[in-house]
Amino acid sequence: MLVAGWIGLPCAHADEPSPGPVRDLAAAGQYAGRTVESVRVLGNTRVSTSVILELVRTRVGDKFDPATVVGDYQRIYDKMRKFGDVEARVQPTPTGVIVIFVVTEQKEIKEIRYDGNVTVKTHDLQDVVDLKPEEAIDPFRVNLAQQAIERLYSDKNYPYAHVTWSPAELQKSGVVFFHIVEGPQVRIRKIDFIGNNTFSAWKLKDQIKTGSYIFIFNPGKYDPELLDEDVASLIRFYRDMGFFDVRVGRKISRSPDMTEMQITFVIDEGVRYVIDQVLFQGNLAVPEGTLRMTLKSVEGVPYNKDGIDRDVREMVKAYSRAGGYIYEEQPGIEPSPDYLRIDPQPYYEKEPGKVRLVYEISEGKQFRQGRILIKGNSKTQDKVILRELHMRPGQRYDSSEIQDAEDRLRGLPEFSSVSITPVGDDPNVRDLLVDVTEQRTAQISAGIGINSDGGFGGQLGYEQQNFDVTNFPTSWGEAFSDRAFTGAGQDFTARFDPGTQETDATISFFEPYLFDQPYTFGSSLYYEMFVRPIYNDDRAGGNIQFGKRFTYVYSASVILGAADVDIKNLALPLSSNAPEINAGAGHHTLTTVTAKFQRDTTNHGPTTYEGTDASISFTDAGAMGGTVDYDRIQGTWSAYQQVNEDLLGRRSVIDVHIEAGDDPRKAPFYERFYGGGIGTIRGFEYWGVSPRSGPADDAVGADFFTTGGVEYGFPLAEDFLRGVLFVDVGDYEPNMHFGVIRTSVGFGFRLVLPFLGKQPLALDFGFPITQSPQDNTQVLSFSFGFSR
Repeated sequence: MLVAGWIGLPCAHADEPSPGPVRDLAAAGQYAGRTVESVRVLGNTRVSTSVILELVRTRVGDKFDPATVVGDYQRIYDKMRKFGDVEARVQPTPTGVIVIFVVTEQKEIKEIRYDGNVTVKTHDLQDVVDLKPEEAIDPFRVNLAQQAIERLYSDKNYPYAHVTWSPAELQKSGVVFFHIVEGPQVRIRKIDFIGNNTFSAWKLKDQIKTGSYIFIFNPGKYDPELLDEDVASLIRFYRDMGFFDVRVGRKISRSPDMTEMQITFVIDEGVRYVIDQVLFQGNLAVPEGTLRMTLKSVEGVPYNKDGIDRDVREMVKAYSRAGGYIYEEQPGIEPSPDYLRIDPQPYYEKEPGKVRLVYEISEGKQFRQGRILIKGNSKTQDKVILRELHMRPGQRYDSSEIQDAEDRLRGLPEFSSVSITPVGDDPNVRDLLVDVTEQRTAQISAGIGINSDGGFGGQLGYEQQNFDVTNFPTSWGEAFSDRAFTGAGQDFTARFDPGTQETDATISFFEPYLFDQPYTFGSSLYYEMFVRPIYNDDRAGGNIQFGKRFTYVYSASVILGAADVDIKNLALPLSSNAPEINAGAGHHTLTTVTAKFQRDTTNHGPTTYEGTDASISFTDAGAMGGTVDYDRIQGTWSAYQQVNEDLLGRRSVIDVHIEAGDDPRKAPFYERFYGGGIGTIRGFEYWGVSPRSGPADDAVGADFFTTGGVEYGFPLAEDFLRGVLFVDVGDYEPNMHFGVIRTSVGFGFRLVLPFLGKQPLALDFGFPITQSPQDNTQVLSFSFGFSR
């Protein structure tokens, strides 16, 4: 027990006789500022006075400060852990005060023992037990240690582990003896659902946190408390989907040896409620017709909270267009009555299975935006944040744009979390507080990698995604810190990736806002070596890029490139090679001018889940001289749509993509289009889809190609494992026409393991449906460490 004997702090011994020391609040307070004449310790026999006084900051000759004394006796109790009670007293004298600390020594722990721990090592138990010999015996802390041991066993899948200790034995001998009964190691082998007529088991597994055992990826831990949360989550999910009468239970089946179990969730879905009416209350600034224009949850549609939330977001956009309304949605926090509030409420109709959906709207008042206040960016310059905020002081407050700005900032590599909130007391103006949490943006990578396109190789690289070319270090110490050359949001990369089939060396720099204007600048130098089946392709060159953002959606860029291309080591005899390859042997000077136009409406967040991204580019090879002449037009289009978001915020997304290219003036074979492998048509070998030529049907590349596909990505385990299902389609031809359309279907995995850094392991299993007899197929496409 910790006690303060002077008044103003609770004292468990206030009724004990204590002649001399002051125990009256007013009397003790009146001596503040008087000289401390002595600091004494009473009651200690085993612990020396000098050791105790080392923790005391009240010194002889100091001015008496009650707050300092409070801190002193708290440190004596907390730091030493040898006393059952510490009491502070103040003794007034004619010329000052005497400060007295009265300690009550308690029996000490002599030894800590463990019995029964077979699978968990003793040193692991010691790491979680906050007890040490020679500390005072404190039953409360011993109980905490007991609970820590049981939690450790639970984390290791021993949910029935039980730990006991004897208070009587501890008081008698001073030995803390933890007796452990480990019980069996238990793994959840299967999770099943009964009665789920509307939703698949896969869909319902997204709503729970308990998972079945998967080697390395999921321990299959059984946690009764988590299981209760899962039942509540399933009920909440069903109700959000309109099943207001749902009932969910669970059944646990154990193996005879108690080491395995199956969790079965028993579901009685009941009827799914349908929206009978949609009504609006309180909307004055925005007409009902405007609010109804984008509604998806309308009369006759089953109740779906996700759809209703989407409709609320569209209503917020309508109010944002009206101008000035602040919509601030923070779970558990009541918004200001001056802010916009849209509260969808379902009301049961008399007819079973029908609900009346009423949007109860409190519009609040209109505001203008004031200052932009930035917090949390110790390394990143304010301008990196400000340029992602598409609003300015003096404008009407735009809640929809602020939500988009949060998403954009979260997508930047500089920040791990972002929040934008309105602050201020002005009746007509609200400032924006942008609170960011920075994360590490520099990466040094070294290791080995392998992929099915580029073969086996090494990796050595440095990348700084928050680079500042002007931020030179002022000392050697700063040169090796995380602040040198950091803060302007530029990107700098230096990489060397040697490999058996492909070797790359690159130095690149990219400035997204040149001179703080909506212009981009990039440059790079590179060396590449490709080992093709019947020749080697060595390249050394560089490029310079200038770009312009016309709006937040439209942009354009011009890229100037130059390279020396060396086609060498042709297979012998030459007569067996395609004539195009033999004719292209030797050095070639390649210069290119590329103009690219882009339209991008994607969300630009950490995960792309909505919007479209389209681009078209025109390339003129030989425009700046050289020995290679051809023209190229190429276009891409991708669309993203979120399908689901689980309890952990992980999104399932459908991505539809199309790409096509044509060379009106024919390119040499080493510059043409080739298909197959990751990024084109999976299920086919890298460069395995191409027009053929020569006695051995060598791949010589296409002058026209088109590819497309649909990919569905979804979370599997935590944040490190995702699954994909895909359909790929493509055609590669010598002229602009359609020939054999290759198609494939498949599945794959995306794995990121913390101890391997951020480089992903991608495994795709593709199965050709249609193909040309000359194509080379390959079921497995994989990439680890790097990919082309």
